[in-house]
Amino acid sequence: MEIRRIGKMTAVIGVSALLLSGCGLFGPEKEATSIDPPPFSEVAVETPGAQSPTDAGAGETVAATQESVERTVYLLDTTGYVVPVSLTLPKVEGMAKQVLTYMVKDGPVESMLPSGFSAVLPKGTQVKGLVIKDGVATVDFSKEFKKYDEKQEKTIVDAVTRALTEFSNVKSVQIWVNGTPLSEMPVSQTPTTFLDRNLGVNLELAEGAVPGKTSAVTVYFQGQLDDNRTYFVPVTRLVPETENIAKAAVEELIKGPKQGSPLFSSLLQTTRILDVRQESGLVTVNLSDDILKYDDGREASPEALESLVLSLSDSTGAKNVQLMVEGKPLKSGSFDFSKPVSRSVHINSIQY
Repeated sequence: MEIRRIGKMTAVIGVSALLLSGCGLFGPEKEATSIDPPPFSEVAVETPGAQSPTDAGAGETVAATQESVERTVYLLDTTGYVVPVSLTLPKVEGMAKQVLTYMVKDGPVESMLPSGFSAVLPKGTQVKGLVIKDGVATVDFSKEFKKYDEKQEKTIVDAVTRALTEFSNVKSVQIWVNGTPLSEMPVSQTPTTFLDRNLGVNLELAEGAVPGKTSAVTVYFQGQLDDNRTYFVPVTRLVPETENIAKAAVEELIKGPKQGSPLFSSLLQTTRILDVRQESGLVTVNLSDDILKYDDGREASPEALESLVLSLSDSTGAKNVQLMVEGKPLKSGSFDFSKPVSRSVHINSIQY
């Protein structure tokens, strides 16, 4: 069972240095293919285990049937947070390459951007090639990739890493520019030799945490658009060292965003953690009945429930989450946790 949001928008790798002149990168791009059909639109679903033909660079063509598929790109919101956004894109060969193309300023994403969001990759950037091998995605960008403002460096690295690791067969990312491996970013020298989700996104230090003696949790707070629609924002918070990552994630979600942040949490701060256990890919969280005080005390906030599942799965790597209230499986509105649930594949789906 997959929990879905209703109604709102919701190291270095061993790669041969021999490149064929003028041919970009290095052979076929293997794509992750175990993708669920999204909840809001009819799309073509890829066949599990299929492999994409050789990436043809800029000459990708859309199937004659104009099939489409929902993919997650990473954009910037008005306050500069890196945010996952699900867009319905034409189904083409080289899906991972396409995702990055839809993250370039003044690129094809511009006509699809929701109000308040902007692309993250520098204007004019081209994805010259991309190969996925042994869990590593190596992407070769054009020289325009290096043309950015210093304050954008970390967001660019975060966005590229998160976007590519959305594919289930990508565990880490290597960046090349014009056929040459990039060991660090050109402006502030952020290392790029081994990038994975463990590096986090929208990084911040928790109160009381000492650098070098921390554990990382990624929690999903919410932002709000001018039309009152809300969306989820992942924030990786460095907390004091702990072995119980699942409990720490729930604790930080309850604490909410830092003072002065434009984000908010739908989980009431009076909610108490009664128990948290993780085993065999399952996280079980037992909370007090304060979580049911949404909507005149009759049910839980749908956004609070989804933020819990997103935060726990992202922080711990668990495939499934079981939510309990006072020792009993949580049932609230359209959400039924009588059995464990998995995180939504598509977050912040944009509908027009």
